[in-house]
Amino acid sequence: MTKLSRMTTSPQVTQGSGFDKPAKQRIAEAADQLFRRYGIRIHLLMIAQQAHSNVATVTKYFGYGDRLIGQFVRSLIEESEDYWREVEARHPGDPHAQLRWWMFFEQERMTDPLRPEVLLARTAAELLRSPQVAALAEISQYWQKERRRVVGLCDKAGLREPRALGDKLLLLVHGARNERGAYGPHAPSRLLHQAGDDLMVAHGAAPLPPFNWNDLDD
Repeated sequence: MTKLSRMTTSPQVTQGSGFDKPAKQRIAEAADQLFRRYGIRIHLLMIAQQAHSNVATVTKYFGYGDRLIGQFVRSLIEESEDYWREVEARHPGDPHAQLRWWMFFEQERMTDPLRPEVLLARTAAELLRSPQVAALAEISQYWQKERRRVVGLCDKAGLREPRALGDKLLLLVHGARNERGAYGPHAPSRLLHQAGDDLMVAHGAAPLPPFNWNDLDD
């Protein structure tokens, strides 16, 4: 496990008595844990058992799953925003460096299949055949926000054709997020930072050395 993946380890399914919390809280936490591990297409009984509760209590508080899914999606979006805040905090006032750190950060997080950006993509795919249109719309709105953010950084960095460059970078990142470990240790995503830099140079950025492990300790 890399240094960065240890810093960003995703929540895992845990076991315990669970009765020290109200049933509603136990159910919400159990659903979040199980959705992360298995996806949103799980039976309410599985959530109830994980929460040391029953299906009747789950439906009493959350209906037949749509509210739990909506809550899960919003938690992933908030975690993704935390990630962007980390990117901005690393290089305040330097949009080019923020773009480069974003690509590097994405590359080094590829070893974590449960990071929120990947889970959002997986959840969106699952929702395509689901009646929970509101949750899918929230994901779509967040991705549009991410697109505006990336294009805005390209523009602030003074790079040529910022909209086209932003879309190219997003295409690289979203493709890498969906590798899901299919390529093994020599996955295409290992070149994400380099590919992003090459694109930015092609759009007018000055060539710079890549970030490295020492940058993680700054």
